Amino acid sequence: MPRFYVNLPLEQASKISLPEDVVRHISVLRLRLTDTISLFNGDGYDYVAEFSEFERRKISVKIIAANLVQNESKLNLTLLMSIIASDKFDWVVQKAVELGVTRLIPIYAQNTQRFKADKLSSRMEHWRKIILSSSEQSGRARLLELLEPLELASAVASSTAAAKFILSPHHAGKLSLHAHESVDLLVGPEGGFNQAEVELAHQAGFNSWQLGGRILRAETAALSGVSLLQAHFGDFA
Repeated sequence: MPRFYVNLPLEQASKISLPEDVVRHISVLRLRLTDTISLFNGDGYDYVAEFSEFERRKISVKIIAANLVQNESKLNLTLLMSIIASDKFDWVVQKAVELGVTRLIPIYAQNTQRFKADKLSSRMEHWRKIILSSSEQSGRARLLELLEPLELASAVASSTAAAKFILSPHHAGKLSLHAHESVDLLVGPEGGFNQAEVELAHQAGFNSWQLGGRILRAETAALSGVSLLQAHFGDFA
């Protein structure tokens, strides 16, 4: 069943007009009046809907069922991801949604690109669109929370997770296997964190975690770390 995100209140038996972007998507998919679709707005439910008005540029639906979606990980996982090349960061955002990350905080470190205000606004909107499309595809009914970029010092100082890890290929450390309900995972940029940044994270309670003996690209490290955390403490077991 085709599934679409709508930024609208949804409830069973209600009737709504679909936004233009969803109407265009329905047209591309060549859906018909007799088809049913699924809608979600981030409240944790999928809403089954049937078409009540079906015109080229105006489509309305009636909600016929509301189904609670229970596919969120039990692990409250925050990915503090240093900003890397645009296409690679886009990929991290997409995969973070699929892998069940709770929230994502872009991080400014010494070796990261910094956005001007107008550029940041467009990048944030771009990342939100990736989150929506990935949520549609992956079946998540709650949206990954995207925060605006933070300086590394502010990000680590504000961390309140039960367990905190910094991925660093040059600092030995292993994953603690004690059960954790909330984890913050800090990943460096291309070129890695410098020594002062690693020490800053350590002072804020982050423990070094080394993934094997090879140096991984930033995007590889991020998704490998997330996957291992979900396997140990989340819903991959």
